[in-house]
Amino acid sequence: MVLQGPPIHNLDVSIVTPRYQITGQLETVGRAFTYINNEKRNSFSLHDVSLAPLVGSGPLQSFSRPHVILRRSEIALLYFVSAEVRASVQTLRRRELLVAYTPVAVCRAHFHMADEANVNDFLEDIASVLLPITEVQVFPLNDLPAPFPTEPELLLIGRSYLEFYHPA
Repeated sequence: MVLQGPPIHNLDVSIVTPRYQITGQLETVGRAFTYINNEKRNSFSLHDVSLAPLVGSGPLQSFSRPHVILRRSEIALLYFVSAEVRASVQTLRRRELLVAYTPVAVCRAHFHMADEANVNDFLEDIASVLLPITEVQVFPLNDLPAPFPTEPELLLIGRSYLEFYHPA
């Protein structure tokens, strides 16, 4: 009998970091959301990547690479292009409509939390580094160099980039 590991997927994504917008294919093993939030995983492989600086006045222009490694801690916003992948992301049942401020965008969205959670400190009880938010409205603080959805039904937001938030 031959043992097989979980399947490897290359998922189309659009990612915004504090300095770059990145499009390409995120390599995952098994379920995407479980893989990206594995506490032992600090970086990801991206394939067929296009990178564009968020600030256009610098010397660095947009460029492409066949493969880059992205540190998870740099992800402010992550969008899965595939509706099937977005539908596979499980969220907690209770949700609160909040406005969240990050260095790259303001997001008005439903944040998912445990039934007993308090809006003031719900982040303390969530282990995920990348939080799923739903029914999102994205208001970029600057023009993004490539298309990015402004009203995705699901988006992942980097918890370390949540500067502050309040009820909508």
